[in-house]
Amino acid sequence: MDTKRIKGKLLMPKYLRDLTTNNILTPKSKKIIHYDYDDFMKSVIKEKCCFVCGAAPGSKRFNDEHVIPNWILKHYATPDAFTILPNQARLKYTEYKVPCCQECNTQLGEKIENPISKFLRRSYDEISKDLEKNDRLFFKLFHWVCLLFFKTHYKDSFLRMERDHRTPSETIADTYCWHGLYHIHAMARQHYTHAQISDNVYGTIIVFEALKEQNKEDFDYLDNWNSQTIMVKVGAVVIFAVLNDSKFCLSAYKSFLSRISGELTTVQIRELFARLRYANQNIKERPRFYTAIDNKKGHRIKAHIPNRIEILKGDEENVSLFKLMKFYMEDIMPKDLHNREKLLQDIENGHAQFILDENNDFFQHEGYSMSKHE
Repeated sequence: MDTKRIKGKLLMPKYLRDLTTNNILTPKSKKIIHYDYDDFMKSVIKEKCCFVCGAAPGSKRFNDEHVIPNWILKHYATPDAFTILPNQARLKYTEYKVPCCQECNTQLGEKIENPISKFLRRSYDEISKDLEKNDRLFFKLFHWVCLLFFKTHYKDSFLRMERDHRTPSETIADTYCWHGLYHIHAMARQHYTHAQISDNVYGTIIVFEALKEQNKEDFDYLDNWNSQTIMVKVGAVVIFAVLNDSKFCLSAYKSFLSRISGELTTVQIRELFARLRYANQNIKERPRFYTAIDNKKGHRIKAHIPNRIEILKGDEENVSLFKLMKFYMEDIMPKDLHNREKLLQDIENGHAQFILDENNDFFQHEGYSMSKHE
């Protein structure tokens, strides 16, 4: 590709490379379509520029973007609902926000949140039928959960790890390796950059019906930084996604998932989340994501995919499935359950599961309780 230097930049027919930051820009508007990793860390993570357009604080009018969208808080969460942070502090969802310029905040609402809100605020049957007719809707959901995941962990760069404010403290995010979130950031900005995304970049995304349970909220959120696995329950719908597996986990659990034939209880949701995290963290050879930019094909996000899907087994495992199941179920298990300790031990030993029974049939929820696994 022919290039030449003009005013300290490389001039190309469609794109400019900023020689100071190495970001790729559009020639006329100077819109950042691709962040160099070092400038992503400097501008977005450290200097708190708008995470969408890169505008510096004070250069434009900023307002706050809710980490959990306002439409979810309004229709599905209670006024006192909170998230539990990695340092075990509680933060109300109404206060759970990240800075974003007003222009980009409006655009996020128009291009992502409003369409997703209309789609998810319907019955499960309506949503399921639309997904069957148009599987590209899964891609729209995938972009949305990428945005949720990015905002959640971006927020950690604002929050102290030490809860006692009399003590000096790093942020929760100071121990993070940001390379994984760098890719998620590129996916979350696709509505702004209009990058072409190869189908094999999209990860596992699954939608099931959630059982309406007494004393359980209509909204729930769970994610894991290391495995980039996320669960979002909105009303009667529960969405599971693995953001960096190129659908490897979907392939690994294809037969298992096909046997789920009803509404998922909270316990079953936690088991499935643990299974997806387990599979993703034990992929032997991972897909690798990269950005390709040229004059003919434009701006593309692509993936190098291994020839074989292999999940580590036995002594090679990075994480244990049944220990993960115990971890995610322990905090939702009633403290006064008479067989609680035995059940937790059974879960850890692989003797208690809640999605499929010993015949590999789906556990129906009618009359079902944890005590059946004594």
